[in-house]
Amino acid sequence: MHYDYSQIFRDNFIKEAIDRVGAGIVITDPSIEDNPIIYVNKGFEELTLYEAVDILGKNCRFLQMEDTKQPDLDVLRMAIANRESVIVTLKNFRKNGEMFWNELALYPIYIGEEKKLFFVGIQKDITEQKNNEELIKQYVNEINVLSTPIISVQENASVLPLIGNLEEERFHHLVTEIAAYVSRTREEYFIIDLQGLLKYDEVVHQGLTMIYDILALMGVELLISGIQIQMAQDTIQYTHGRKFSIKTFQTCRKAMEAISLDKV
Repeated sequence: MHYDYSQIFRDNFIKEAIDRVGAGIVITDPSIEDNPIIYVNKGFEELTLYEAVDILGKNCRFLQMEDTKQPDLDVLRMAIANRESVIVTLKNFRKNGEMFWNELALYPIYIGEEKKLFFVGIQKDITEQKNNEELIKQYVNEINVLSTPIISVQENASVLPLIGNLEEERFHHLVTEIAAYVSRTREEYFIIDLQGLLKYDEVVHQGLTMIYDILALMGVELLISGIQIQMAQDTIQYTHGRKFSIKTFQTCRKAMEAISLDKV
């Protein structure tokens, strides 16, 4: 049975208005096999570089090309199956092969007395926004790496204040940095201060244990300062009942006093 799609646009004014919208708009008919495109506006043609005549009757998945394993595709399929609205971000490709990030807002609509279902998709190119987010992420990572200077506090000791959260990647960087520093300075003690640490978890615990083992092989003793009550309790949890071999101090000053008095 052929459906008269003209009732979707009851007059030329509505169609003209939709065509002038800057965002890409696509309408699909889920009552037909494979939920094909029945309408695209000028904004969609400009966004994707495809002309309507080339894509009417096709499913929108052609915009994904070979990149069909995106997590948000499952979210989109579920929304279509449940006839629900959804907003997803997809990696799509223009006709010339250029990739762009597509923020797709999908809405089910019902037309006419028979309440026939259609899906309206509003598409927006957010490539610049995604690129900026990635740049910010890179800058934050660089700041995290560079914001932990090692400070020489005594002739035979240095301190590294840890600030913020510590991820596994950052700990690997710290291990390399500490090992290189100690090999140059030949110090006897190395203090890691945890007072500025936001969270003590298993990653932190394992990282400190790794640093302790490496420094021990180099003849340097690792001391931990800035231990809070909750951190001490967490330490017991992550050692699984075994003795925590790293010596700890409430403050960095107390750690340095112990070194000066040779009471470490």
